[in-house]
Amino acid sequence: MAAPIRGATTRQTPARSFGAKMKQQILIQLAEWIRATAGERGLLVPVSGGTDSALCFWLCQQALPAKAVAVHFGETLRGHAWFESLGPIETIPLPPEQEEKELTRWALLLSLSTRRRVWLVGSRNRTEDVFGTFSLASRVATYYPIVSLWKSEVLDLCGLIGVPEEIIASSHQADPLCGRTELMAEIGVERIDRFLKVKEGELPADELTILPADHLRYLDETYQRGQYKRNLPIRAPRF
Repeated sequence: MAAPIRGATTRQTPARSFGAKMKQQILIQLAEWIRATAGERGLLVPVSGGTDSALCFWLCQQALPAKAVAVHFGETLRGHAWFESLGPIETIPLPPEQEEKELTRWALLLSLSTRRRVWLVGSRNRTEDVFGTFSLASRVATYYPIVSLWKSEVLDLCGLIGVPEEIIASSHQADPLCGRTELMAEIGVERIDRFLKVKEGELPADELTILPADHLRYLDETYQRGQYKRNLPIRAPRF
């Protein structure tokens, strides 16, 4: 029988799309997967103060507490005390103001992980993966623990493990750096995931009838615009 999860909370939460027992099992299985696949290499986990990186760092600490290190750009980290309670956090000075800040950050992270010979953890979730809203620069990450989880599931699991409310609330706000526009924040995580599940064939098309026409059009345009990323890198056939 699997051991209880360290740090999980028993606070009351509203009914979700899947039960508490299943959530607990998912967390256990993900931690076991990390333990089985990371090998002797350590884990460098970029944390932003959002729910995706919070769940990633928590899982890595559950699996390999002696080998997982968080890294953050700048001095201010939302929920710093909570992250610090999990494990060590290293701070990297913010890159100089420039147009390619996202590219520079990932280049620095790749360089750091390569020198240390550790996995560079990416916190991309399934919503971003299917939607194509992740940055091209973030593709240098070499380890994706939560890429099978929809964003709504990430939020559910963050509630279970006791992620601070200020971190969870940030996922419902617009954040251009994460590819979340004002309109996406207005549409909401649950409806975006419902749209994408229909696209992936996991829900019937009539699930989209609750979406206003302008929201549906916007989501479809965003989805179509990002689909090329799912096929990268583009490889020539064998001749």
